[in-house]
Amino acid sequence: MNPRERTVKLFSKQFDAFNFSTQFGAAVAGVQSGKTFLGAHWAGKKITEFPDKNGIIVAPTYKILQAATIKKFFDVFPELRVYYKEQKGEISLPTGGVVYVRSADNPLGIEGITAHWAWLDEGGMTSALTWTVLRSRVSMTGGQVLITTTPYNMGWLYLDFYRPWKEGVDKQLSFFTWRSIDNPYYSKEFYEAEKKRLSTEEFGRRYEGEFRKMSGLIWDLPDTQIIEPLDRNIKTEIRIMGADWGFRNPTGLVVIYLRDKCFYIMDEWKKEEKTTDEIIQAGNNLIKEHHITRVFPDPAEPDRIEEAKRKGWPVYEASKDVFGGINLVQTLIKEKRFFVSNKCIATLDEMSMYHWVETLDETKSHKEEPEKFNDHLCDALRYAIFSYEPGIQTFGQASSPIKPYYAELGI
Repeated sequence: MNPRERTVKLFSKQFDAFNFSTQFGAAVAGVQSGKTFLGAHWAGKKITEFPDKNGIIVAPTYKILQAATIKKFFDVFPELRVYYKEQKGEISLPTGGVVYVRSADNPLGIEGITAHWAWLDEGGMTSALTWTVLRSRVSMTGGQVLITTTPYNMGWLYLDFYRPWKEGVDKQLSFFTWRSIDNPYYSKEFYEAEKKRLSTEEFGRRYEGEFRKMSGLIWDLPDTQIIEPLDRNIKTEIRIMGADWGFRNPTGLVVIYLRDKCFYIMDEWKKEEKTTDEIIQAGNNLIKEHHITRVFPDPAEPDRIEEAKRKGWPVYEASKDVFGGINLVQTLIKEKRFFVSNKCIATLDEMSMYHWVETLDETKSHKEEPEKFNDHLCDALRYAIFSYEPGIQTFGQASSPIKPYYAELGI
């Protein structure tokens, strides 16, 4: 069967998303609402339009890619399966084009591709870096990017796509949304049963296609504490930086200003597969730019810390007390003493997904530990803030006594 000759029946909201005309489009809808079906057909349309050019199909993880995204694509276009080279992650089209099939487990695996189109399935599960990389892949061609997803959280898709679209500040964005029940094949009985069973927030996110905060959030930051960046020449008590080392996983650097007893997240740096020298240079750039006088790096890698010291970082010991740091930031948020610049998209993205591991043991009164996923900037800011201001009884005890900032301020 030729993908150019196909009759597809779409309900009205799918049809509108299928034919979006801006450079970037997002179909954000409830589960089982036909999002991936739409994305697969849209990808087929782009292959028809650009038979000898390159495209990209991306999913959040390799498991989702194989079990859902690429499976649905080949269900729709079974005649193209024969051209799929799974080990290379490529569909080599007989017309000369290539469809690169990638997982967002490693967003930098998408780098180096010049594409005329890209489909990001379940984009709400991916990091802000994935969105940045995908945009860059179509920058030379002016190609379109379609995102299909359920709204999992209030991360980059909400901050960097939905809000600019809603406020009309970015004319290259199109946004479409619908409920699971808008799919004419979806069970109305199941929909109503889930509405009774789930919380309003969970049901709204999963079945209504609405942006709602994830349940079990560790740091629930109010919108009023997401602010415009402070002037870099503003007077502050001190400026500090936290660092979470990485390579395959990203390295995260976070710049924090302390002013009038409040902590302001003012800048960030998050990159994968960077050498120690590259990380130290990035840190030195931030140190110089923001006049940082203390850096609190992840203590797990003493060799890197020593190298950073030798190359100019003003390194101070970071506390390993995870729960003390979590509790402190929770308290600062509650007391309206913690703010994040709206330019720190990756930090806000991580915070919108930073949640407790779910437990099936209902006898436990609280969650045991934070989910270790996309949390590198969260760790970095925790190292810096708690190591600078530990030891206050209501915040928990540090691993070793460190002078609290109140003493330095004379409070």
